[in-house]
Amino acid sequence: MDQNQNRYAFVEFSVGDSASLERLSAVASELQNQKVGDQVRDVEHWLPYFDEDGRASFWWATEAQVESWNAFWFSTPLPERHSPTMPTPGWDFGSMIDAIMDGEYDIIGVRQVDHVRGRFEFDPHAYPYGGIDAIRAIVRAFGHQIIRFDDGTGPIDGDPQPPRWIEGMKPLEARKPPFWDRFKPK
Repeated sequence: MDQNQNRYAFVEFSVGDSASLERLSAVASELQNQKVGDQVRDVEHWLPYFDEDGRASFWWATEAQVESWNAFWFSTPLPERHSPTMPTPGWDFGSMIDAIMDGEYDIIGVRQVDHVRGRFEFDPHAYPYGGIDAIRAIVRAFGHQIIRFDDGTGPIDGDPQPPRWIEGMKPLEARKPPFWDRFKPK
């Protein structure tokens, strides 16, 4: 972790505006309380924390869209399914809440670092702990741009994301082996 800045893992972001920072802080506080308490996962409990734009950043899939995604997934060759180039749908709202509740970390909270930057901080119990993709999704949902993050393995600049799946995309094709590998004895 970035020892010079803090002892916690974090997602650092440029603050969209003070109102969205306060709303993100409120949802982080409720997530913190729920992780040590009842662990309410009901979508209806969490929706009031998100405005229309925030809700729109999640995948609210219809049954037909899930079927289309499954067809895409299963028609893509296995090695490509697990590659960084595999397109994925956005986070489902309920799955994001579940991922945060199941993450093996304590939520410390959201704080403003300076007048333009904020941090969503958490304290992993061990590694692996479930990852931070859900935390990154929640930060983006409040209109903040991720600058860097430290998931416990060291700071990473930017906000790398896999390509987004769009309904109707053609499945990925199997990658061809390098040219000279074709001539190796089997």
